[in-house]
Amino acid sequence: MSRGTCPRDSQKKLVLIIILLCTVLAGCILYFFPNRLPSPMRPASETLRQWVQSIRERWDPQPSAEPQLPMYRVIRAIDGDTLLVSVDGREVSVRMIGIDAPESVHRETERNTPEGQEAARWMKEYISGKSVSLEYDQELTDQYGRTLAYVYADDVLLEDLLLTKGLARTLTMEPNTRYQLHFEQLEKEARESGAGFWGTGFFKE
Repeated sequence: MSRGTCPRDSQKKLVLIIILLCTVLAGCILYFFPNRLPSPMRPASETLRQWVQSIRERWDPQPSAEPQLPMYRVIRAIDGDTLLVSVDGREVSVRMIGIDAPESVHRETERNTPEGQEAARWMKEYISGKSVSLEYDQELTDQYGRTLAYVYADDVLLEDLLLTKGLARTLTMEPNTRYQLHFEQLEKEARESGAGFWGTGFFKE
């Protein structure tokens, strides 16, 4: 024999639902309309904003060159996504994290493309005479012994420039995924606007 629902239990559930909805509504008001709140409540709004911002930064960090990062002289651009950099007197091959430009100097020559030559030419012109700073992720080198890094020149992330111009596309290689969501958003915008190789049809979804 089944027992019916107790009216008191139903009332408790209704009260809990109302409390939850009021909490969500209050949070939205605190976050989106802080200037319309009485002065004593505004610190709570700022606390909520800071908390939301911390969550965003944890899950979708944005690249920003740190002033304390050392600068290294660029010897030359090897191709569209790899540089030869002078680090403490050593020549170091630096492969940019999170992107992949078309091939231009691959040992299997049939894999090299005019688009790869164009990306490499752009990189050589842009990086000529510059110094860069390097930001590392989880793995420091790849299987070829190249240093893996996010590369900043003039406080601008080179990966961002290549993706925005449609000269490279995203390439996610775990565990180096710090800016994965950021890069994917830039690629999406470049694809939708037909930038670079997205516009020519060389890059396909």
